[in-house]
Amino acid sequence: MRVLLTGAQGFAGRYVSRELEEHGHTLFKFLHHEPESPDKNIFTGDLKDQATLTKIVHDLKPDACIHLAGIALVPLGWENPHRIFEVNTLGTIHLLEAFRHAHKEARILIITSSEVYGREPRETPLKEDAAMRPSNLYAMSKVAADRSALLYAERYNMPIMTARPQNHIGPGQSSHFVTTSFAKQLLAIANGEGDPVLKVGNLENKRNFLDVRDVARAYRLLIENGTPGEAYNIASHHIVSIKHIVEQLCELTDIDPLIEIDPERYRPTDNPPILDAEKIKDHIKWIPEIPLFDSLKTLVNHLR
Repeated sequence: MRVLLTGAQGFAGRYVSRELEEHGHTLFKFLHHEPESPDKNIFTGDLKDQATLTKIVHDLKPDACIHLAGIALVPLGWENPHRIFEVNTLGTIHLLEAFRHAHKEARILIITSSEVYGREPRETPLKEDAAMRPSNLYAMSKVAADRSALLYAERYNMPIMTARPQNHIGPGQSSHFVTTSFAKQLLAIANGEGDPVLKVGNLENKRNFLDVRDVARAYRLLIENGTPGEAYNIASHHIVSIKHIVEQLCELTDIDPLIEIDPERYRPTDNPPILDAEKIKDHIKWIPEIPLFDSLKTLVNHLR
């Protein structure tokens, strides 16, 4: 298939690009900034620019689109609410409108977030029809994008799906995220750079972590064989504490640091619900394959 990928320069975007190309798809990238070297398969623009998006879709007429572009930082929702909705929600609607007017037949996968379900634990794993209880403005922007995409699928008979992934990790992720932050600090200690102190937030919080390569594979399988009009959870049932992540990284780096709570990193305890991922397993035979320890080892080796 000829696949248009937005957010191709981002953390997950680089892995999705590789996954698509390795499986024989022709990739076209939509970037926010000009590439270092000219490439006929790269288009640049802004999600706020409806006219440019429509022209690109009209001229290219891709078979499919995976929409990854957006802002992934939860705190930014509180710091700049206007921007988080402008990019995550309105940007998604602009893309959907571009396809509605220029190429309705394309298969579209809109990536949102497991944050749409909120962060309060629930009694049973959540299926895709569970109530959405966003607990921050970032999550609210993703709820609006997700619901809008599925409404477009229904109202305009467009082959649109949404994916709601949980936390994914790997080389190339920003230091704003815990695994990269901890790994970089521990390797700096191993290299004799500063005091042997690891600054952390709330180690009691629990999260579901997936390897970004598993997530990229899920996106590829969904754009190939997912069912239009459906939402898909992308998750595992393996929930771990942030403390466990620290212990694993200390083992991998052979460092036993002093743990120091950093007030700026500290967040109140919130243990998100477990997601039911049976639908994606049933529809496209996807399950996560890479163990957490292997993901962390890959991250540490890359940073070394």
